[in-house]
Amino acid sequence: MKYCKNCLNVSTRPNIRFSEDGLCYPCEIFVHPDEIDWGARAEALDGIRAFANAHKQSGYDCIVGVSGGKDSTRQAFYLRDELGFNPLLVSMNYPPKQISKRGVDNLSNLIAHGFDCINVSCSPQTWRRAMRHAFVKYGNWAKSTEFALFASVPRVATAYQIPLIWWGESPTNLLGEMGTLGSNAFDGNKLKYSNTLGGGDINWLLLAGFERKELLQYCYPSDDEMARANIRIIFMDYFMGEFTAHSNGTYAALRGFSMKAANPTVEPDYFGTGMLDEDFININMYIRYLKFGFGRTSDIVNTEIRFGRMTRDEGVELVERFDGNYDPDLFEAFAEYIGISPAECWDVIDRYVNQDIFDKRGNGDYVRRFKVGVGI
Repeated sequence: MKYCKNCLNVSTRPNIRFSEDGLCYPCEIFVHPDEIDWGARAEALDGIRAFANAHKQSGYDCIVGVSGGKDSTRQAFYLRDELGFNPLLVSMNYPPKQISKRGVDNLSNLIAHGFDCINVSCSPQTWRRAMRHAFVKYGNWAKSTEFALFASVPRVATAYQIPLIWWGESPTNLLGEMGTLGSNAFDGNKLKYSNTLGGGDINWLLLAGFERKELLQYCYPSDDEMARANIRIIFMDYFMGEFTAHSNGTYAALRGFSMKAANPTVEPDYFGTGMLDEDFININMYIRYLKFGFGRTSDIVNTEIRFGRMTRDEGVELVERFDGNYDPDLFEAFAEYIGISPAECWDVIDRYVNQDIFDKRGNGDYVRRFKVGVGI
């Protein structure tokens, strides 16, 4: 396990790549907004706008997937009010027993600002069964839900014949997820080739006993279907001065977005602006930490370091304090939701801990064997 020389990205992150100089891909290609050739990007944007105008069939010239969170709130406003697009919003909703009141309110706030929105909901019974299988089989309950989340937008785009899709940030440029790298910095058509989605193949659910008719909303269009529908996915962060948790949270809050008080001792998002539409994602962040040695705080810190608002040493201090924090009570609620006991839940988690970088104490807690910022 080694760290990027500039930020705190780690070599254990799936699909990451480091340069010969020891930089992760996001740091290797990062250009501060003050140094960007905005003229060249404006020309690229003009080409995208021409594509949208030439192919729109329904009156909407693009689609943007939203949750009502800070990022999607900023995307929707930016597209409509600053770029002049007429977007159709698409929201994949969590089931009633999982979605938070704040998540409902934030999506309602976005719609109240005058946007048209299609809400897609999956069968709660199938949803929970798939979550349980993904958790037990992969140690990642969100693997199944992300299939539905990511598939919902191109499915609606195909149905409504709206071939332009805007997606917030590039996982390659932000995190170093090289599986999603397209033909250029704003090409998102390989989005489904992330580590979690693995190309959109649902055979892992079919082999678990699910019927195909239960999984229609989990089926990402094939490459051939995407090509026939002429769908283009564009990463919006390429055309914005700054697309970060800091800036997006501020932008959204000024437009009615509801945040919560940051409590990084149990939820390692010290801005309090992320992952608000449901709480179980914080379990996934903790399991990810035990698998790979990085958590939610690391993701936030890396961006802050690149933009110069934080030094690497300051980032190390925050990651040491917060990255592996979790709320024990949340695990009990999660176990009940997917229909297993808390003991079974922890047994599953234990199977996925990376024992090369963590040791287990007698009380059941895990301690890192690596030094933050240095590695092992």
